[in-house]
Amino acid sequence: MSGLGPPGGEATFTDEEYDALFVDVEPLAPAGRRRLPRLVSLLGLFVAATMLAVYVGDLVGGVASTPTIREPAEIRAVALDEIAESPWGWLATEVRIESLPEPRVGAYVTNNPPDGVITIDLRPWTAAGLDELIDHELGHLLDFAVWGTVADGRRGGIGTEAWAECAAVAAGTRALDRRDPGTEYHCYADEFAVYEAAVAELTEVCRNWGSRECRPVTPG
Repeated sequence: MSGLGPPGGEATFTDEEYDALFVDVEPLAPAGRRRLPRLVSLLGLFVAATMLAVYVGDLVGGVASTPTIREPAEIRAVALDEIAESPWGWLATEVRIESLPEPRVGAYVTNNPPDGVITIDLRPWTAAGLDELIDHELGHLLDFAVWGTVADGRRGGIGTEAWAECAAVAAGTRALDRRDPGTEYHCYADEFAVYEAAVAELTEVCRNWGSRECRPVTPG
């Protein structure tokens, strides 16, 4: 570099060299401060991504819980799919869609006498809601097939709705109740244990309506 002067002498600089060395050079910020804007940017991106993930999760959950199955043909098709997937589906003989007058009743089967017909209310449903409903009604049909109208020892001592709700739990379409839901529609852990024990004792189930049929019960 020129302009530093001879060894041992005083350094001399041209005006341009002095300005370049001492005037035009901007002081460097400390290393930590130099990285701060990048860290702030990354933190902002992380927060934004987290908020987006939460929003998307809420949106998906909202869509899943919005009743979108409205037409009778759609309701029946979803119901038949769940029946086909259930080990007890063969107990059902028909699915009907009607407007039921009782708001609390989403579907019903009859035991006077049993005919295997599942009647579903014509209302908007979610796929998950329909699956749970079908497994509940199939639980009733299992009850009718095993015990008919016998009172003693029926359902291991648990109520008819609790039995049907536990059938939906066993099918994986309903969760156990940890506290009283305020209605007869519940399945607590002890009730589910009774349901599982009663089903485990079955070796054969017979459908005594429609075309009579008996099938062996496969463990698990």
